[in-house]
Amino acid sequence: MEQPGFAFGVTPFYFLRHGETRETERGIVQGQNDTRLIAKGRQSAVTAAGALDGLLLRSIHASPLKRAWETASILSILRGVPVFPVPGLMERNWGPYQGLHKNLRPSDPSAESVESREAFARRVIAAMRAITGPSPLVVVAHSGVFRVLCGHIGLSERPAVTLSSGMVLRFEPPQGERSGWHLSVVG
Repeated sequence: MEQPGFAFGVTPFYFLRHGETRETERGIVQGQNDTRLIAKGRQSAVTAAGALDGLLLRSIHASPLKRAWETASILSILRGVPVFPVPGLMERNWGPYQGLHKNLRPSDPSAESVESREAFARRVIAAMRAITGPSPLVVVAHSGVFRVLCGHIGLSERPAVTLSSGMVLRFEPPQGERSGWHLSVVG
């Protein structure tokens, strides 16, 4: 039986932030630096797989950065579904601020070597629109990607949910009498 394809803005989807890294614990800006999960991060990926029990998951679409890809790979193995790389889901490129403590990064840098907020948002939304895999699906990415998604669908870039590493959320588009998107924590 043919599974329904994903259409961003129409189809519900799950979002999983990658597991913990040394940099996450230390408050270091990772951006597009290719950092790896620590043991706690791998365990949070296992926990996330458990949170999705009961869901007949069909596909996983992930940022190719190691921390997200490793999280997605663990989920893929435990759930028995394929994972597909989506380069457009990589974290924002913070240029010279990558590798520094987040307190040293300006909120709106003007450096030419930093990806602008607008360019980052366009890249993420284009990547989401390009995903057509079978649904239900999980997107495994980064906190910046989460904020872009929330801003794009009108939930505010700082939603009431505080996103932590390894957290699974469900994005549900408007339907029936509910006019706006709904965001809920899974598990």
